[in-house]
Amino acid sequence: MNPNLRSDVPSSGVPSGMSMVLIGTYPPTECGIATYTANLRSGLDRAGVACRVVRVLERGDTRDTQPPIDPNDVLVDWWALDDPEGPERCARTASRFDAVLLQHEFGIYPGPDGVDVVRFAEACRAPLFTVLHTALRTPTSSQREIIEGIARQSVLVIVHSAVARDRLLAAHDIDASQVVVVPHGATPNLSGPPALTSPDPIVLTWGLLGPGKGIERGIRAIAQLRRQGLDARYVIAGETHPNVRKREGEAYRDGLCELASELGVGDLVEFRGTYASWAELRAVVRSADVVLLPYDTRDQVTSGVLVEAIAAGKPVVATAFPHAVELSRTGAVEVVGHDDDDAIAHILARILDDDQLRDRMRAAARAESAQYAWPIIGTRIRTLVETSIPGVALRHPLAAG
Repeated sequence: MNPNLRSDVPSSGVPSGMSMVLIGTYPPTECGIATYTANLRSGLDRAGVACRVVRVLERGDTRDTQPPIDPNDVLVDWWALDDPEGPERCARTASRFDAVLLQHEFGIYPGPDGVDVVRFAEACRAPLFTVLHTALRTPTSSQREIIEGIARQSVLVIVHSAVARDRLLAAHDIDASQVVVVPHGATPNLSGPPALTSPDPIVLTWGLLGPGKGIERGIRAIAQLRRQGLDARYVIAGETHPNVRKREGEAYRDGLCELASELGVGDLVEFRGTYASWAELRAVVRSADVVLLPYDTRDQVTSGVLVEAIAAGKPVVATAFPHAVELSRTGAVEVVGHDDDDAIAHILARILDDDQLRDRMRAAARAESAQYAWPIIGTRIRTLVETSIPGVALRHPLAAG
């Protein structure tokens, strides 16, 4: 736990009242952590916390020549990968706040395995809370040292699932009392008109597109359903991941289109690559009869898309990655083996043919979704911080009292 105190740290540039700063990638960066940071900031704001952001920049991200200096700006500093003084400078900025919420994912911070994040944690003078978005079953020695280095400086380590907590404690020397589970948040999406209508049922996969998403499995399952006499429209929504596009353009998407044509389902497979707004994507999600997550990964302990699907009240079919297996207990998620296209086709057919099963899965998703709303997540984080730091009460600067 970080022993440093902040009583001698100047508070210039910090909004009045108790406050929190988030460290992580942030829009317009396109990645899951950036989206999470933005949504969590909104949830904390709704929970009455004055919340600002130190934005971690990916390669190619643009920035002003100087960090923002207006205390009313959401962004209070930048952390560029090519800035050798970034960890210490951003730590000084973060130390002006009452609490720091660090988002950790391997690959977003500078240095081998993102080791510079440990320099930040060691230099931070404010109470540090760390959200781990990945918990590896078998981390390398370097990865283990990084996670344990961050944990030593943190008041609490937050993970999004019970399986993530179990894996973290099994692979690292971390005090179990220091690790708490707070679910990944989601935006309720249970009402409103759909964006798509179709005479055929709609199976939806969405998110940034690239190798590892297992879309090939989905296409092969749709082809098998057609051979069995059931046509389902397979909508694949989302842009190609920016890093994939930089390396290989749209070769991956083009290959998927060729696969669909070869299997005789080119007319059923639809790519929707761009959206005018988050609201439009939400309307597409509302259109789905079933959400399919055919991911290659066997280690994903947190899936934002999975919880967003449940927040939309949708039945989910997923390969057996850990977060999906954990949420299968709710009745909203059916899991299948990673190498079993037949099983994907079989469970899709069962759900699409059986109105009662589909309704039970929808009801289970709706029941589970109640705990995922971002203001609820923000309140849980606020409570954790307040109860972990004696004498600190996080308040929005405009809140009464």
